[in-house]
Amino acid sequence: MSELDLLVPALGWALLHFIWQGLLIGALAAVALAALRGADARLRYAVCALALLACLLLPSGHLLWLLSERQSASAPPALPGWLAGLVAQLPALVSAWSLGVGLMGLRLGLGLAWVARLRRRALPAPAEWQARQDALARRLGLRRAVPLRLSPAGSLDAPVAIGCLKPLVLLPAALLSGLPVPLLEALLAHELAHVRRQDYLAHLLQSLVEALLFFHPVVWWLSSRLSQERELVADALAARALDDPRRLAQALHALAELDVRAGPAAQDIRPLPPMAMSARGGRLLPRIEQLMTMVMMSSSDSRVAGWKLALPALLLAGSSLLVQAARGPAENAASPVPPPDAAVAPQHQHAGKVVELPAEPGSMAALLKLPVNARHMLVLDEDGRVLASKAPDVVVPIASLTKLLTAMVVLDARQDMDETLQVTAEDVDRLKHSASRLPVGARMSRRDALALALISSENRAASALARSYPGGPEGFARAAQAKLAALGLNQSRVVEPTGLSPANVSTAKELARLAAAAARYPQIAEISSRAKTKVSVNGRPRELRNTNHLVGGKGWDIRLSKTGYTEEAGRCLTMRLLAEGKQGVRHFVTVVLLDADGSAQRLADARRIRQSLGKLGG
Repeated sequence: MSELDLLVPALGWALLHFIWQGLLIGALAAVALAALRGADARLRYAVCALALLACLLLPSGHLLWLLSERQSASAPPALPGWLAGLVAQLPALVSAWSLGVGLMGLRLGLGLAWVARLRRRALPAPAEWQARQDALARRLGLRRAVPLRLSPAGSLDAPVAIGCLKPLVLLPAALLSGLPVPLLEALLAHELAHVRRQDYLAHLLQSLVEALLFFHPVVWWLSSRLSQERELVADALAARALDDPRRLAQALHALAELDVRAGPAAQDIRPLPPMAMSARGGRLLPRIEQLMTMVMMSSSDSRVAGWKLALPALLLAGSSLLVQAARGPAENAASPVPPPDAAVAPQHQHAGKVVELPAEPGSMAALLKLPVNARHMLVLDEDGRVLASKAPDVVVPIASLTKLLTAMVVLDARQDMDETLQVTAEDVDRLKHSASRLPVGARMSRRDALALALISSENRAASALARSYPGGPEGFARAAQAKLAALGLNQSRVVEPTGLSPANVSTAKELARLAAAAARYPQIAEISSRAKTKVSVNGRPRELRNTNHLVGGKGWDIRLSKTGYTEEAGRCLTMRLLAEGKQGVRHFVTVVLLDADGSAQRLADARRIRQSLGKLGG
């Protein structure tokens, strides 16, 4: 008897027996996963991995045992008729299995070839982004540099980690202009977590098991659960490295809302091969729930903060799922993908759009045909009704609009406003190296430092205010986050008092609420609405002019104002003003403009809004 005559029946019997063996493994795994539902994702990942390994080892061991038994047997035993008929079909069964394995192997090979082609065509990322990724890699404990490459236009819709011996992260170029820096960094941290864990190799081995045992549904179920748990483990690792689980949750939410696959290049996009580690992998709802649970666990009083944090988690996840479900081919085709050269341009380069909302005659219900240059915009009336909006829920850097929160936190502390503060080397901007009219050693009262921060947007004054806060900068940071939580601004985050850090983020909607809260502080409203004022620095008078040139302008009655600018945030403005309607009725209106191209465009947007308000009824 030839070796093939021994192998084919043994292999056929091993495959048949694996049907019940796989069901048994699946049942045991399901029980274990149910028991570990609230446990660490790493435990569930281990259960799935061991179960999938058992699916491979059990039929392999059975095959070896059958081969040894048949080799030692002198003659095949006599079989009943029905069993003899089944044995006669084993060659056909093995042939069908071999064909299936061949097709699955071809699928896997094509996927590997596509990944290799994508690697060859990728372009180096800008040096600043490579530096950001290197810093993240060090925080994750990676001992070697991981290259960051830009994928060809239309090839990917999310960051992807590929490679075993020479791993790299591929980034869609459109994301450089489509996501704020802090959120994109969070997605890169997730991909680096996959690299740290050698998940590409693990997923490749997982794909081999799928190819060999493609016929059993338990294998596919275990493989799917393994992939889901892998994403949860990578999320947890990235969140710990960032020390900010909420930022990663916001990044996943923003990625779900952002469609970088639309336009002419969309037809060339193919599904990711199974071994590619994409930030879109897994199920979004459990991932965001886990991250927000980490936020609650890290809270100093999770029992009080729990309900406040669980709600944004559900809102984030729910809105993301609705966005994903609502997207269709027609909608995708309507939004062109920025070309690679445009994608690496500064984030605030974009064209204005027309915002159209249904009008209600006789009421301030909508602004019609309002072209704005700012990427994010919100206009509210005094009752909080939305008059106009443009992407108001996207989390973005807020630059010096941060100083409104800084002022509130400082005033809440009820410190002596006449106490003298001194600028020190700690107040010098080491991040952006921005200029300042306050030299090291400059002395002023806390009251004048507040005016410098609000009117002239003086960063060193804001830093001195935070440094002199009870508990120093750390105490200020804790108080700032507590203030945001008290105001219910769950998507906002402030890590320092000036706004220079791109990690200071919020949305247009939450900034409108922040401005309304700041307007209730008489000192903030009075100081920020001055066109100019005088302060004393080193005992000498100094005149300050408001960075918002509309304050004090003809026809403008601005009661609260703050501007901001960084490269990441673009030109920003929030203000509260009395606007006159068509019938001469005056209304309080809150305006938030984020990420405009320049100062002129920002002011032009504000003028268009005021002109449109003048056309509305009372």
